[in-house]
Amino acid sequence: MSRRGILRRTLFGLLCLGSLGLRFPAASAQDTPSDIDLQRDLVGHWKLRGDCQDSSGRNNHGRNHGADLKTSRFDGRSTFVEVPSHETLRLGRGDFTISAWVHTDKVVDDTLGDVFTLYDPRARRGVTLNLKASSGGYQSSGDDRHVYFGIDDGKLGEWQDCGRPSPTSNYVSNSLTVFDGHLYAAIVDAEKEADWCHVFRYGGGKTWIDCGRVGQRKTTGVMGLIVHQGHLYAGTSTYDWTRVFSGDYEPARVYRYEGGTTWTDCGQPGEMLRINCMATYGGRLYVGGDRGLPPPGEKQWTGRPYRVHVWKGGRDWAVAGEFPAEPPKNCYPHAMAVHDGKLYVGYPNVYSFDGDRWEFAGTPIGDTPVDQKPLLQVHSLEVFRGKLLAGMWPEARVVEHQGGERWRDRGRLGDGTEINALTVYNGKLYAGAIPRGEVSRYDDERGWTSLHKFFSPSGWEPGPPTDPVRKEINNWTRVTSLSVYQGLLFASLGSCTSSVKDAPTGVRGSVYSVKAGECVSYDKDLGPGWKHLVAQRRGGELRLYVEGRMAAKSAPFRSEEFDLSTDSPLRIGAGEQDFFSGRIRDVRLYRLALAEPEILALQKESPID
Repeated sequence: MSRRGILRRTLFGLLCLGSLGLRFPAASAQDTPSDIDLQRDLVGHWKLRGDCQDSSGRNNHGRNHGADLKTSRFDGRSTFVEVPSHETLRLGRGDFTISAWVHTDKVVDDTLGDVFTLYDPRARRGVTLNLKASSGGYQSSGDDRHVYFGIDDGKLGEWQDCGRPSPTSNYVSNSLTVFDGHLYAAIVDAEKEADWCHVFRYGGGKTWIDCGRVGQRKTTGVMGLIVHQGHLYAGTSTYDWTRVFSGDYEPARVYRYEGGTTWTDCGQPGEMLRINCMATYGGRLYVGGDRGLPPPGEKQWTGRPYRVHVWKGGRDWAVAGEFPAEPPKNCYPHAMAVHDGKLYVGYPNVYSFDGDRWEFAGTPIGDTPVDQKPLLQVHSLEVFRGKLLAGMWPEARVVEHQGGERWRDRGRLGDGTEINALTVYNGKLYAGAIPRGEVSRYDDERGWTSLHKFFSPSGWEPGPPTDPVRKEINNWTRVTSLSVYQGLLFASLGSCTSSVKDAPTGVRGSVYSVKAGECVSYDKDLGPGWKHLVAQRRGGELRLYVEGRMAAKSAPFRSEEFDLSTDSPLRIGAGEQDFFSGRIRDVRLYRLALAEPEILALQKESPID
C-alpha cells in the first residue's frame, strides 16, 4: 500500500474512534506549539479589554455590571460581568478548564474576592475560583493572597481528628492561619508555665511541630496570628477573662516569626493584657484589645477609653483610634475586618476607619431581644457575598451590615450563644459557636444547618448564657477558628475560659478538618501584580496551576458523583465570597482538561500591556 493510502486509512480509523466518544492522550511536554490548538472545545473567551463579548464563537456574551473594561478593573464593591446560562456552560460530569489572568495591587484594603463563579448555592452545585487571605478567629485576614478552587454537588465528608498542638492545653486560640504553605495554630495556657504561649505548625495527620515559646513574659498564650508583608506575627495575651485582672500578668506584646523556634519582639502596644484582634490595613499592622489594669490606687478605669494601636516599626506603637467605654456608642476592640477600603472593629458597637478618621457604623443587634441589647458582643467579622457579617453574643446570630448604621439579621445557630469564627469555604458560609462546639452552614431560606457538635452529651442543657454558673461555664466549648488549608476546612476547639483549671482537655484543645465537595488551594502567597491561573477537572482529580506550573491537585475522587450543571449565570469578578478587587483579563472556559503544554502556551499568550 502506498504511503498516501496508509495515511488515509489511519485518519479514517482515528475518526471512527472519535465518533465513539473516545479521547486521545493529552499532549506531552515534548509537543511543539504547532501541535497545540487553543480553540478546541473552547466555550467561552472573555478578553475583558474594552468589552465583555465572547470571542470563542459560542456567543456566550457577557453583561457588564459596572466594571471598567478599558482597564479591566473590578472595584471590589459591586462590579462584575455576568454571562447568562447556556447549554454550553453546563459542565455536567465532564472535564473542564478555566484560565484567567488576575492582577492585585500591592496594598489591598478589601477581601480579594471571586474570579470565576458558576455555582448554585441552594443546591450546593457548581464551580468557584477565588482569592482570599488567610485568617483565624477574632482577628482580620492578613495581606497574603491564597487561591481556592472547588467543585461541589451537595457532598460533605466526615470530620477527621487532626490532633492536639499541645498535649496539656485545652485551648487552641483564635489563630488558625496559613503562612508560606503551612498551617499554624497557637495555644493559651498549659499545665506548666514553660508551655504557655507556644505556636505550632501542622505536620499532617495528627502531628504538630512546636515553633517555640513566643516571648518570655508572663502571659499565658497567643491569641492571634496574622500574615503582614511577608511575615507571620503573633499577639500574646492572657485570655482567661475570669482571672486576667486578678492575676500577676504582664501586658501583651507582638512578635514576628523568624523560623524554627525564634521570635523577634516587636514591642508592646499600650497597656492591654489581651490582644484580641489584629489586622493589616493600608500596609500597616493594627491591633486592638482591652485597657489593661486600672491605674495604681484605682479600682475602676475612670472613663479610660479603649484603643486601637498601629505599629510604627521596631518596637514602636502609636494610638490609631480611641473609643468610648460607656454606652450608647461604646466599643471594646474584639474583632477586626478589612472590607471595601475600610478597617472595621467591633464589640458591642462597630466602627469603621478609612485611614483618616473613625466613623460609628451602628449596632448589629439583629433579632436579639431588645432587653438583651446591653449584653451584645461582637466576636467575629467576615465578608460574605460582598457584605460584612458580625457573629454575636448572647445569641449566636449572624448579622449583616447594610451600610451606614443599618444591620439585618441572618439567623441564629441553633441554641448557640456566641460565634467566634466565620469563613467562606467552597461556596458556602460556615460558622462556629459556643457552648456545644458546633459548626454550622448557612443555607439561605433554610437557615443554618448544624453539621457537627463537638461537645454535646446526651441530655445536656448548657443553661442560660446571661446568668451562667461556673459549672456550666466550665462545660462550654468554643469553635475558636475556621480556616481553609490544602482544600479542607479546619476547625480549632477550646474551653470557655482557656484555663486548664476549669475544663479537661479531651476534645478541647484539638483541631479537626472536613471536606465539602472537592477543593484545592494554593497555600503560599500569590504575590501582587499579574498572575496566570488555571483550574481544571481532569477525570477524578482537580488541578490548580499558577504561572504555568501545577500548584495543587486533589486526591482522586469519583467524578461521576459530581454533576456540576446549573442554570445559574456565570459570573466573572463576583461570587459567594466578595466582588473581586483588582483586574481580570482573558478568561477562558474549555469543556476539556488542557494538557500542560497547552497551559504553558496560554501562559505565554500574556494579555498584559
